Amino acid sequence: MEVGTVLSLPGAALAELVGSALDFAWIDLEHGALGLGEMQAMAVGLTAAGCAVHVRLPASGAEQLAAVLDAGVDGVVAPRVESAEQAGDLVRRLRYPPAGRRGFGPRRAGRYGRTPAFWAAPERRVGCTAQIESPAGVAAAAEIAAVEGVDALVVGCSDLSLELDVPQDLAAPSLRAAVLAVAAAAASAGVRFGVAASGDPAGIAALAAGRADLVVYSADTRIYSAAVDGAVRSLEAADA
Repeated sequence: MEVGTVLSLPGAALAELVGSALDFAWIDLEHGALGLGEMQAMAVGLTAAGCAVHVRLPASGAEQLAAVLDAGVDGVVAPRVESAEQAGDLVRRLRYPPAGRRGFGPRRAGRYGRTPAFWAAPERRVGCTAQIESPAGVAAAAEIAAVEGVDALVVGCSDLSLELDVPQDLAAPSLRAAVLAVAAAAASAGVRFGVAASGDPAGIAALAAGRADLVVYSADTRIYSAAVDGAVRSLEAADA
């Protein structure tokens, strides 16, 4: 099982620090207040740490996709995927012609315009993760997983729990049933399965146990704030 987190705070050094402890990280363009330049700097920091770089897009049809790909990332994450058509359109935008409609940009992914070196291996694949965050996505999970080029289904437990009216309750039977349904769809299609969740690590582990290839644990802001709060409490207790 691989473990990662979501990054929304800018900085190559900060990304390198976090990435050194992780298998992968999602740079968050959906909820994070990040620009494309900041995203690329974070990608450089994660790569330096030996951490796989994935970028969560604002939406599966995001206009920024070309710039994200040209920054040289390992994969993209599409939020709230609810149909095979939606997933298929994204996959085509990730591939160079004739397999898709990605354009060539002489940036980091394109070896900075060193064309002969780039075209020696032009088909380096960019991974495609579909995030399942709604009952509609759960219902369509098998069709989404069957789309050629979709590499993983990851359940976004926070948003899905809100849709199911069990906010942040990782033990809720309805959420667990949804997770099992998506896991079964991923297994049937031979793609990877994961959960993205915040909260009690034991609860997240229970959701993932025996099923998940990927666990997206919490987010940088929550991890940092918990560390600061814990340190302050320890100092206050020592001073009491």
